[in-house]
Formats: sequence, C-alpha cells, structure tokens
Amino acid sequence: MFCQYRYLAVEYLIIAVLNSCLSMLVNEDLDISETQYLDIDHADIIARIDMTEWETQADSKRYLTFLKGRVGRKVSDFFMDYLGANEGLDAKAQNKTLVKAVDDYCQEMQFDKQDKTNARESVYNYCQAQLQAGEEIELKNLANELPISDDNNFIEFIKNSEYDLEDTFPVDRSALRQLKKFSGSGGGLTLSFDSNLLGERIKWDPQTDSLVIKGVPPNLRDQLQRNSGLN
Repeated sequence: MFCQYRYLAVEYLIIAVLNSCLSMLVNEDLDISETQYLDIDHADIIARIDMTEWETQADSKRYLTFLKGRVGRKVSDFFMDYLGANEGLDAKAQNKTLVKAVDDYCQEMQFDKQDKTNARESVYNYCQAQLQAGEEIELKNLANELPISDDNNFIEFIKNSEYDLEDTFPVDRSALRQLKKFSGSGGGLTLSFDSNLLGERIKWDPQTDSLVIKGVPPNLRDQLQRNSGLN
C-alpha cells in the first residue's frame, strides 16, 4: 500500500506491506457473503517518509521511520533494499549505549549502590515520561536527572568519551528495561530480576559464573517441591 498525505504542513509517504483476511459480510437483506479486508492491526512492515524533511534537509538521517515487526531479519532487510534505504539512526543501539553511559557515569562519580539505583530510576522515569508523551530523549534534559559534581556532569562526561550519542533520539522500551531489570536466556534457562536485588537477595560469583538466589518465588518453589516429591 502506498499512501501520500499532508499533516501539519508536512508531506508524508507511507509504504506498507499488508495481508488480507477473510471475513463474513451481512447485507441489509441479511444475506451472508464472504469478503476480504486489510489486516492493518497486524501490519509488520511499514515505512513512513517525511518528504518535506527529505527535500529541505539533505543531510538528515531522520526522515525515514519504519516498523519491521517480527518478520525476521531477512524479510526486513529485503524491505529496506526495496526502499533503497540504509538505517541512519539505530534507536535501540542508542538506548543501549545510553544505559552503558549512565552506568559508567555512576562508576565515575563513585556512587554507592543506593545512589546508583536512584540514578538509574530517575533516568528510567524520564525516558518513560518521554515515551508516554510521544517525545524523544533529549540528553541535555536527561542530564538534569543525574547528580553532578564540581568538575563533572553527564553531558561533559559523554563529550569526553566515545559513546557516539545523538542529542535527541527515540525511546526504545525494551533497551531501557536494563535500567530496571537484569535478564537473559540461553541453553534452556531464562532469568529476569529487578536490578536492585543484585547484591541483596541475588549474588553473582564471577569466578564460578554462578548466581545464588535467596528467597525463591512461591510459585517456583511449589513447582520445585512437587518435582522433588517434597510436601
């Protein structure tokens, strides 16, 4: 589907790959017939081109936005090849880099565990508020959420390091979860826990690459007990 439209004096072009679905249609005479409709709710491959920005800002990397959904990397790559487009700004990578920069800044400032938790919480809340408002992350505003010292602040810390963060970029919800949770999966094992539990109920031994969990969740404990034959 190709759709060109104007919104707030800006010209847009949408290109979408849509599937059709079968359904039943009842007319005024109560006759039933088969009909087809576009499955917009489950659209996985969509691109929107800001034609105004494309024409007026030739060096911009932000005039193309796209949704790739869960179609697999090969399909999404074919779609980008069809558009003749390259990814200019990787929002997920920017958000992951931001999380690393925040952790590195906390280490640079020599925060204790509680101060680090508070800093991560403040950054997460700011990003969530931007997401809900439909706005992007602005580093200069985000920096106001973090403590500063006489000779260090978050903006200067970023400038003096090689994080390659844009001044503004979209929020990626999944990447920012790392500010609140640790999670991972592999080899038949999936783990996820709040970051503030590390060092308290959960301890990691890097020498043996093992986790010790104190206080197993009740529903998991019940399953373990049933499996082991314990009452």
